[in-house]
Amino acid sequence: MNKDKFETVGSFGLYLWLALIISCLGLYTLQPELFEPANIRSFFSDNLYSGLAVYLLICTLRGFTLIPSTPFVLAGILVFPPLPLFLVNQVAVYSSSAVLYYMTKSMRFDNFFFAHYPEQVERLIKLLRKRELPVISLWGFAPFIPTDMIVCICSVLRISVWKTLMGVSIGEGIICAIYIFGGSASLNALMQYLQI
Repeated sequence: MNKDKFETVGSFGLYLWLALIISCLGLYTLQPELFEPANIRSFFSDNLYSGLAVYLLICTLRGFTLIPSTPFVLAGILVFPPLPLFLVNQVAVYSSSAVLYYMTKSMRFDNFFFAHYPEQVERLIKLLRKRELPVISLWGFAPFIPTDMIVCICSVLRISVWKTLMGVSIGEGIICAIYIFGGSASLNALMQYLQI
């Protein structure tokens, strides 16, 4: 029995994430002190550039798994200063979206979205035909809607890659700025209040 390409890639991604989670849980049981918030912050502040490089790589590869970027942004708030995190996150939005844009057909993500979200895709296509950039930007701004879907649809409809990247970065930039700067300020206020 032949699996199609998307199922194979999806299974590989799932097993890769499961292996990562199991490894982290094993490390946590063997050395729980490594996962204390003070130690994590200290590690990333001592290794800021390499930590941001790893964050960029993970966020870029995230596009292949179709996992939303929000958990990564929220995790980044815990360990990175706000401005470098925001800048690296914007680069990750560009790189992840560009990779996804060019890989949509070969990875068969277009089939996935058309099969799982047919009504939303049809509505999105009608909206995109009227106003491309505002629709892409608003879609990127919406926190609980997968931005990857709009990138795939733009690729299938052959909307310019530059217009797609511009729209996604505007929307994602605004929502990520709110998450990062607002979340960081809230986290710092909470840590001062709790005296952590």
